Amino acid sequence: MGLSTKQKVLVVAAVVFVVLVIILIVLGALGILTGGKDDIPDSDTLSCPDCLFQQSDWSEGEDGEYRATRKNCDSVLVTLTDNLLSIKKNTDEGPEGQVKNSLSDFSKKIPGANQDSSLLTWKVDKTMRNNETVKLVFSDTGTQYAGCGNFDGPLFTAKPSGDSKVSCMLWKSEENPTYLPFYVSRNNEENAVCMFAEAQGAPIEITLTSTTTEWLIYSDEEVKVHSFNGGSVQDALDNCVQKWKEIYPSTSSTVDWTDNFIVGSLTPSQIKTDQENTESPATHYILSPDSVTMTGSGLEISGGSDISDYSSVFLPMTASQKLDEDSGITATKENGYYPSNDEFILDFEKDSVSTTVDTNFLQQGKAGILMSGLLQFPKGADCKKSVFCSDDLSEVDETSCLSVEFGDGQVFQKHNLYDVSMKKALKPGENLVIETVLSPGTVHFHRTGLELTVAGLKTCYNNIFNIRRFGIGAVTCNMCAGVVPSTDSQKSICFRWSQLSLLMPYVIISSEEDLTGALSGSQNDAFAKLKENLSFKKQLHYLLASPDMSIVAKSNGILLGDNVFMVINLEGSVGDIEVELPSGQWLAPDPEQQTEGTYLKSEGSPQTILYEESISKLLFYKLENIFVLKDRDNEEHLEVHVMQLKDENFDSPITSTFSVDDHETVIKLDVQEGRVSFAYTPGTSSINKDKFKVSKLVIYYWAESSGLSSSARSYASGPGRVNVVFEYADGNSSELTSIFSNWVESITSGGS
Repeated sequence: MGLSTKQKVLVVAAVVFVVLVIILIVLGALGILTGGKDDIPDSDTLSCPDCLFQQSDWSEGEDGEYRATRKNCDSVLVTLTDNLLSIKKNTDEGPEGQVKNSLSDFSKKIPGANQDSSLLTWKVDKTMRNNETVKLVFSDTGTQYAGCGNFDGPLFTAKPSGDSKVSCMLWKSEENPTYLPFYVSRNNEENAVCMFAEAQGAPIEITLTSTTTEWLIYSDEEVKVHSFNGGSVQDALDNCVQKWKEIYPSTSSTVDWTDNFIVGSLTPSQIKTDQENTESPATHYILSPDSVTMTGSGLEISGGSDISDYSSVFLPMTASQKLDEDSGITATKENGYYPSNDEFILDFEKDSVSTTVDTNFLQQGKAGILMSGLLQFPKGADCKKSVFCSDDLSEVDETSCLSVEFGDGQVFQKHNLYDVSMKKALKPGENLVIETVLSPGTVHFHRTGLELTVAGLKTCYNNIFNIRRFGIGAVTCNMCAGVVPSTDSQKSICFRWSQLSLLMPYVIISSEEDLTGALSGSQNDAFAKLKENLSFKKQLHYLLASPDMSIVAKSNGILLGDNVFMVINLEGSVGDIEVELPSGQWLAPDPEQQTEGTYLKSEGSPQTILYEESISKLLFYKLENIFVLKDRDNEEHLEVHVMQLKDENFDSPITSTFSVDDHETVIKLDVQEGRVSFAYTPGTSSINKDKFKVSKLVIYYWAESSGLSSSARSYASGPGRVNVVFEYADGNSSELTSIFSNWVESITSGGS
């Protein structure tokens, strides 16, 4: 007998129910429907297993290492040693039979720190590892932080409050190409901690809250975090920087201070014209990138024969190069060249690239190389999408992906950034390499992309002070933003910008336009004050070039070393301003030596001065010191300025030591004897004494206005005081005496 319709429906329903139960059991076993932590992702969708390890996933071995293991996740191995946390993929479970203990404390202090200072704590259970990324979370007790790629404003910023967050990405942007993965936290100047990530140039996203610092690092290789503290903020920074330099050694350990004024970028014919101009302030030039083509056999410079001597010409080089069609260079991954639109990204660890750079640039015998260009991630239709498994799933934007032609389709690779591998190819020898990307191993950083505005001026100012604290010896900005100032406002900004040249070991001004006419033209006053400031920079060469010379930012001023103070007005206000002048007596001498100049006496409290845009009225020397300056009219001659106190009848001698290499001379003012003496101690190095002849000797605030030496002249400097001047260059300059010799000058006619 056949089943009724109702019975048939019941049988079908029963069968369907059984099938559904079986399916649910299978799916449940696979973990697909549970929504649990072990989900298996669909490779075609933006999802991934949550590898933010749970507390139960962590264990500690007897060797002190920490391990996290979770199904469908890359297990990790974390090692804590003095001042170091290392995290990498866990390829084994340790020695056979090793005992592992479950963790109960999930906040681990990085050992090796001074217990009386700030400490950095690793939040164990917040650690994540997933293919191309690793996430680490730390906490510290600081209330202010520095680093995070932010060097354009004040160094320290208050941490976020409440539930707010602050995020930054390294690299930041082409306009601010910074890769210094540092973080500094402080409560005060005596309580600070510094850390940095050793991630081989991988992009890093940093997120700060009021209590934690999260580092999301786009790398599937081992990542190390170094942490230090010290007795002060600067001690902590110095400890960080010392380790940083061990890991990323630069090609140059020191920065030579020069008076070079580098102008660019120019064609060979423009350089030739300026070299023939005796009024030009330029000492070096940057060749226009459009004039240079890289070939397999060398460089081709369009119109290159116009320049007979390339010893003062910098060659341009970018991280990505346009290659001549007939270059003979095969642009393949194996040869170290990766196609990217119409250009080629260079892998500087490849021998072929290293050889090409060495042949085409470093062996040319030029003044040096200006490195520029932040590598952009190549774009491609086949770009693999990537996610990172943090609290919120996020897609890496398509424009940040690498094409499959680069790095075997991996989303992030070591060589996709301008990183330390470049240093292996760039061994400059006698060449100077100036970089426009701030990265590991950088010594010379030149900031471009600023505008001739107050904001651009402040950014340059902050870059110089902030970046130097992280161990970068030479920090410069494109002078006056490479713009010919035309309005009074622009000329004022350019004047204040050029004051910062006293903090730069060389000065670069570069533009797509030819600036040489405006710089050298006597009829154009656009750069007149710029050139005046550069003259003062040259005069202060021996002070500024001292390796021990410090720069300290003050309110509306900069202290150069201990004894020179420069007033600077970033806001550009006119009239009276308050400056934070250190205690003592200070003088801005009259360069024409007709009047006293500007005298100030400070007890350390703010001083009110009349701000004028004249460097001679803004540069103060501390009295009771001796200064050796370059002669304004002859760079191979010296001026000696002996500055007595103004208010006191001070009879004690004033002494100072002037040295070059291992040669030194002690200069002494003996008030009782009425003389200035020079006592020379020879060194073993070779030196041309004729390049150090004294053309002028000035004694300030001499108490006797009568009985002066017949070879001296004087001018008034206040009641009962005169300044005494010996103009040696007025006579036969061949008879000038070198500062590196023993001699005495009598101030009074009865001096001995």
